[in-house]
Amino acid sequence: MHLLFKNGNAAPFLPHCFSQIAAIIKEKCSFWQAEQMIRIILSAGSIVVLVGCSAVGPNFEVPTMDVAPAFILGGDSTLSNAHADPWWQRLNDPILNELVDRGAEQNLNVRSALERITAANARLGQTGVNAQSSGSLSAAVQHQGDESGSETTNNLSINAGYVIDMFGGFSREQERSVANLEAAQLDVGTIRLAYLADLANSYIQARYYQETAAITRQTIASRRQTLAIVNERRAVEEATELEVQQARSLLASAQAPLPILVANFEVNVFHIATLLAEPASPLLEQMQSGAPQPHPHGFTNVGLPADLLRNRPDIRVAEKNLAAATAQIGVAESQLYPSIQLNGTVAAGTANGWSFGPLLTLPILNRGLLRGRQQIAQSAARSAELEWRNSVLIAVEEVQVALTLCRNWNRQIQHLERAASASRSVLRLSRESYQLGEATLTDVLDAERINASNRLDLADARRNYALSWMRVQVATGRGWNVEGMAFAAEGQAPVMPSDPLALEGTVLASGGNN
Repeated sequence: MHLLFKNGNAAPFLPHCFSQIAAIIKEKCSFWQAEQMIRIILSAGSIVVLVGCSAVGPNFEVPTMDVAPAFILGGDSTLSNAHADPWWQRLNDPILNELVDRGAEQNLNVRSALERITAANARLGQTGVNAQSSGSLSAAVQHQGDESGSETTNNLSINAGYVIDMFGGFSREQERSVANLEAAQLDVGTIRLAYLADLANSYIQARYYQETAAITRQTIASRRQTLAIVNERRAVEEATELEVQQARSLLASAQAPLPILVANFEVNVFHIATLLAEPASPLLEQMQSGAPQPHPHGFTNVGLPADLLRNRPDIRVAEKNLAAATAQIGVAESQLYPSIQLNGTVAAGTANGWSFGPLLTLPILNRGLLRGRQQIAQSAARSAELEWRNSVLIAVEEVQVALTLCRNWNRQIQHLERAASASRSVLRLSRESYQLGEATLTDVLDAERINASNRLDLADARRNYALSWMRVQVATGRGWNVEGMAFAAEGQAPVMPSDPLALEGTVLASGGNN
């Protein structure tokens, strides 16, 4: 585990380092040389420990933002633990639940996001004392000789250097890497939400096209029945040839959309297979068995707009990006100030010796370049804050839009259910009346068109209601870290704690592991 030093100081690390160097000096150098060198090194160590300047640059503070006290169509209850809510299970669709679980293990976007955590953790390991210290050990054995004989020489040298973090540039760089690691962890939640939304959307669409294809087949069967009735009446000269052609025309028009409905069903199944990273054929066979359109029931507590700052992983990613950008200001500013590097060498062998001393670097001629870097960092931080604020506004808008669509699609479903029921009765009565000669063929054909249209409109409204309901769940940050779901790759330790608010402590405890 890497040591995380306050202000980048290496006080916990130096005693061990100096004791090792002193042991080597005593072994390889004379008593007088060893005494002098150890005295200098200990003095330098005291300088390192005592130089504890505060880190330059601003300290990150979580920004605040005024948001509405409640959503227009929401309640006044708060929403906690949204990340652990498996909302898709409330659709009561076993196939969808199975697909979500399969994709949780196999989705390539999620696995790629997990790899980005590994990279961010490795970058964190390159900061702090690992970036401040350098050193090498070299050993050489050389055989040489001439006519008079041969000689073997042994040489050993140790070179070490340590940059004192006088103005906190290294500690700010470590802060930036910690924030980037936390952002990478939270971004897994964003990717998971996107996966869940994409999968649910494709599943709802697939069931919609499957339902409309079934309605279309029933409409085709109904119009064939009408055509048969017209042909029977034509045979006894109770119907005209015009009526026969009208019935045939409507039959053909009912048959026309069926192929593209089937194609759209298959297109969505193929996309689900991509999300699950598995072959499409077995999934297509599973989906062709059929299932009702997903239809959610019950009220959804959307919480308050302020809850989004905690529940939405994308907002928290934007916050961590702002923290990283703020730390980068300190990194850039520290380069404007002098730096001190302690360098030392111990040599033993043919010629014993040592050297030790500080190296002072003053940025003079390149201050314009360094000022420019500082201004760029400041601008990037301001931009990151604006992106955070924009992410909050977008999140509030997404919840508001999903809520109003969800409510009004549900209202339309109620009207269309009554219309579809009435149009079925009209079709039955008009066909019976036509057979008795009490209604015209036009009455029957109109009834068929209205009945088919109402049923298709009802299926479409149910689709849009389910999609809007799903978007409410995603917009409120539900389900991105459900306990027990295998979102991580096989053999990989979980990266998200059960409480996402505990991320900061988790990172500081383990972020520096190699």
